[in-house]
Amino acid sequence: MLKIALTNLGKYNEGELVYKWLELPATEDEIEEAKEAIGINEQYEEWFITDYETDIEGLQVGEYEDLEALNELAERYENLHEYDQDIVQAIIEGEGYDLEEALDVLESGNYSFYPDVTNEEDLGFYVVDEGLFGVEIPDSLQVYIDHESIGRDWRINGAGSFTSKGYIELH
Repeated sequence: MLKIALTNLGKYNEGELVYKWLELPATEDEIEEAKEAIGINEQYEEWFITDYETDIEGLQVGEYEDLEALNELAERYENLHEYDQDIVQAIIEGEGYDLEEALDVLESGNYSFYPDVTNEEDLGFYVVDEGLFGVEIPDSLQVYIDHESIGRDWRINGAGSFTSKGYIELH
């Protein structure tokens, strides 16, 4: 979900705050209706974004974003399955990428994502349980393994990041 407060720049400069909340992605008609509602016309042609609300962790929206491009990005994001949305959020949060860059990484497949892994011990358990070492470790030996150290080494060697959605590592 991404909502922006579309604001009339001319009115703002005159000391009047005239804005309308617009949920993206939006149709062309919805965008035009929002512009009309804030008085964008021949006299007042410019607008900017004064606020936004989103459930996309780490997403930053600038005041002078290209509305058409932002709308397209919101549509690309909304069309993803929830799991892929989590990956995009992890890339934004963990790597500091913007939404477009994160979507491009998702589409390229140049990442590893371990969902719900939020600390080194969880990462160690994930690496061992998923057989990422290339060796299956019997359950009877699991109690002797220092999962936190394995997770720490894996993170250091892979240069990934812990996020609220899980562990993300770009390749």
